[in-house]
Amino acid sequence: MEQARLLLQDAIRFQQALMTSSFQAELIDGASPVLWYGRPTEEQWLTIGTNPSRGEFFERDGSVRSGESQKFYWRDQSLDAYLQDERAHEATLEHAAAYFEAGRATTSWFGKRGGAKLEALLEGMGRSFYDGSALHVDFFKYATWRQMGRLRTGRQWMDHPTSLDLLQRTIRYVNPSRLIVLGRDNCASFEGFTYSERIEAYPSARFELGYHTTLGVPMVGLHFKPSEVFVGLGNGRDVFGLHHGSYAKRDHLIRIGAAIETSARRYFA
Repeated sequence: MEQARLLLQDAIRFQQALMTSSFQAELIDGASPVLWYGRPTEEQWLTIGTNPSRGEFFERDGSVRSGESQKFYWRDQSLDAYLQDERAHEATLEHAAAYFEAGRATTSWFGKRGGAKLEALLEGMGRSFYDGSALHVDFFKYATWRQMGRLRTGRQWMDHPTSLDLLQRTIRYVNPSRLIVLGRDNCASFEGFTYSERIEAYPSARFELGYHTTLGVPMVGLHFKPSEVFVGLGNGRDVFGLHHGSYAKRDHLIRIGAAIETSARRYFA
C-alpha cells in the first residue's frame, strides 16, 4: 500500500504541473488521478488504454457522480492539500480497487460480465476483469473534457517523460504476467514488439507480440480497440465482406480473442 501511495503522490505532483501547463483547459480539475481500474493482485493480465473518460466522474446530466454512482475519488480540496491528505489517498486507492467488485464499471466501455466489448475479447483469451484475473490501467492517468484522440497535443502529453515514467512504474507495481496494449498509436509507444499478424478469419484485426524491453513481460498489442465503435477500424468491411461493426459483437470478439491467444501461446512458449 505504501508503494501505491507514493505512486499516487507522484501522480498528484504531475497533475499539479499539468494544471499550470498549456493543457490545463482540457483537464477536469476535481478528478483524481486514476492509477488503475480494479484491485491489483498476483499474476494478472494488464490491459492498457488511453485515459479516463469524463463519464468516470460525471453523470450524463453533467453533475458530479456521488453516492452509489461514484466510481472514483472526487477532489474537493486544493492539490496541495490533497497531496498531503493520507485519508484522501486511501479513499482514492480504494475507489479504484473496488471498481469492478462494487459494480461501478462503465460497462459501455469495458463490457458486462458475460457481455461484449473488451471483456468479451478477454473471455476468449481466458481472462476477465470481473474475477480479478485482469486489471486495466491508462497511458495517461487524468480525465479530460474531450476525447484524448481529438486533442491536437494529446499524444504529446501522453508521451511526456513524467507520464511515461508513471506508466512504467505502475506496470512494475502491478507486476503483470502479460500486457495487452490497446490501439495502434499506444502500441507505437512501446518498444519490444517483434512479430505482427492478422487474424485469418478477421483480416482487419491486426495484432503484435513481443516482450517488454526492461521487465521481460509478454506483450500483446492490438491495432484495433474492442470497446470502440466499429472496434476502432472505421465504418467499412474486411476483404471477406464482414462489416467492422460485426467485429464488435460478443461472439466475434470471443473468437478474435481465442485466435490471438492461440498465436500468443505459440509465440511465448
